[in-house]
Amino acid sequence: MLKRTLLVSIIFCLVISAFGFTEKTLPKAAASTGFAHPGLLHTKADFDRMKQMIHEGRQPYLDGWNQLLSSPLSQAGWKPRATSIIIRGGNEQNVALLYNDIARAYQNALRWKITGDTANGDTARDILNAWSSNLKTISGNADRYLAAGIYGYELANAAELMRDYPGFNVEQMQNMLLSVFYKPLNERFLIGNEYGNSHNDSYIQNYWANWDLSNMAATIAIGIFCDRQDIYDIGVEYFKNGAGNGSIYNAIPFLHPDGLAQWQESGRDQAHTQLGVGLMATIAEMAWNQGDDLYGWADNRFLRAAEYVAKYNNGEDVPFATYEWGSGRNGAVNIQSGISPDKRSEMRPIWAMIYNHYVNRKGLSAPNIAARMALEGTEGGPNLKYPSTFDQLGFGTLLYTRPAGSGDPASIPDGNVSDGTYRFIVRLDGKAMETENTIEGTSVIKSTYTGEANQQWSVTHLGGGQYSIKNVQSGRSLEVTNGSLDHGAKFQLAASTDQDQQKFAFISTGDGYYRITPVISNKPADVTGLSTAEGVPIQQWRYTSNYNQQWRLESVE
Repeated sequence: MLKRTLLVSIIFCLVISAFGFTEKTLPKAAASTGFAHPGLLHTKADFDRMKQMIHEGRQPYLDGWNQLLSSPLSQAGWKPRATSIIIRGGNEQNVALLYNDIARAYQNALRWKITGDTANGDTARDILNAWSSNLKTISGNADRYLAAGIYGYELANAAELMRDYPGFNVEQMQNMLLSVFYKPLNERFLIGNEYGNSHNDSYIQNYWANWDLSNMAATIAIGIFCDRQDIYDIGVEYFKNGAGNGSIYNAIPFLHPDGLAQWQESGRDQAHTQLGVGLMATIAEMAWNQGDDLYGWADNRFLRAAEYVAKYNNGEDVPFATYEWGSGRNGAVNIQSGISPDKRSEMRPIWAMIYNHYVNRKGLSAPNIAARMALEGTEGGPNLKYPSTFDQLGFGTLLYTRPAGSGDPASIPDGNVSDGTYRFIVRLDGKAMETENTIEGTSVIKSTYTGEANQQWSVTHLGGGQYSIKNVQSGRSLEVTNGSLDHGAKFQLAASTDQDQQKFAFISTGDGYYRITPVISNKPADVTGLSTAEGVPIQQWRYTSNYNQQWRLESVE
C-alpha cells in the first residue's frame, strides 16, 4: 500500500465533519502525499499491457480496441463547445455539451496513451483546456448534483490521462474541478459545508444510492487528480461509513443465501441499479490503484451485490427482502416489497471491470457476472447500444481485461474500532446493553450500568470493518435471532458460529456514538419502543437517527 502521511488532527476533523455533521468547512489543502499517477481508473501497467496485447493481436483486447477505433467520439480534430454555465434539470438544459466533450476527450486520450498519436493527444488536450478555462457554474434543479458527480469523475479521469501532455494546463483543471465541481456540489451533497447542508437539505435517505455514489466517485477522482489526500479520504471514509444511501451497507442492505446481496435500488428499476453498481466499481477501482482495497471491504460485500444484480438481469430469479426508506425533508416512510423488472436486461458497459478484479486479480468466483458479460459481448463506449449512454466511460473489454493473478496487491483499510472490552451505552437514557443470563438464546436488553460482566462486551475486528461481539460473562456471541432480516428481530446470545448474523459494523453517527449494525440486515441495535424503562429488549430496526439506536463504546479497563 502506498505510504502517505496526514496529521492526526486533520483526520479527526475530517471524520467529525463527514460523519458527525458538526463542521461545515474542510481544513486547508494537504500537501501532496504520494498519489500514483496515472492512478485513477488506469495505470501505466494497464497501458503497457494493452499495448502489448494489441500489438500481438490478442483477444479480447483486439475486439475492444476496434470498438474504440470505430467510435465516432474517438476521432481527432473535434472542436470543443465549452461554455461558462452547464445546466442539468429544469429549463434550458445544456448538459449534453459537457458530457459529449468529456467522452471525446477521454477516448482521444486513450488513443494517444496507446498509440502515441499526437493528433488524438492534441484533441484531448484542447477539449480539456477549453472547459477548464470557461466553465464557472453547474446549475439546474437537484439533478445538478448528478451532473457534478458523474461528469466530475469522468472529467478527472480524462484529465489524469493527459496530465503530462505538452500544453495541458493541469493547475487550471485542478482549480476548476475544486471550485466548480467539488466544493459547491460534491462535498456539499455528501457531508455539507458553507454552501449548505448535506443531501440538498433533504432527509438523509431521500436520495437513491447512485446520487451518493456519483458524488463519491467524483470526490475520490478529484482528490487523486488534485493531489488532495484530505478530499480522497472523505470519499473513502464515506464509502465505508457514510450516512447516505451510497455507503456500502446502505447501498447493499441485505445479505441473502448463495453469495448474493440485495442492491438498494433493486425495487426501483434495473437501469439505476446497474448505474449504481458501475459507480461503486469505479470507486473501488480508483482506490485500488492507490493501494486501498475497497472491493474487499466488508468481506467482499460488493461482489455479492454485483452477482445478485447480474443474475436477475440475466433472467433468473433472486430473493428480495422488503425494503423501507425515508424520503422528502421529514423522512416519510416508503416501502418496496418486490424487485422491479423495469429496464431488466438493459445493457451497460460495467461488468468487465468487476469481473476482472474479482476473478482475475483475486481468484474468486463470479458466475453470474461472467454470464452477463457473455450476453453483452465486447464492451464499447457511449453509443446506441447503451440506453443511458454517457453515464459510464465504457470500453471495459479493452481497459480491464487482465490475466489471472495480475495486478499489484492493495490493502483492505483498517476498521474504525480497536479490539478490546467495552460497555455499550445507549444515547437515549445512558443505560447499558446487557444479557439476562448466560444460557443459549438468552435475550439482550438494556439496564442501568452496574459494572457486572453481563454488561461488558469483547469486540474483535474480523477484517474489512466487520466485528464479532462476545459477552464477557458467558463468552457467547451476540447475534440476530435466526439470521432474520425483519424489523423487530431480537438480539440474543448464541454459541459462536462465524455466520453472518454474528458479524457487526460500528457506523459512526457523530459525537462519539455509533450504530451497532448487523451486517446481514443493516438494521442497527434499537431499544424497543424508544422506552427508557429498565430491561427493555434490544431489536434490529431500520435506522431512523433516533437516540435509541446510537451507542457509545466505553472501554472497560
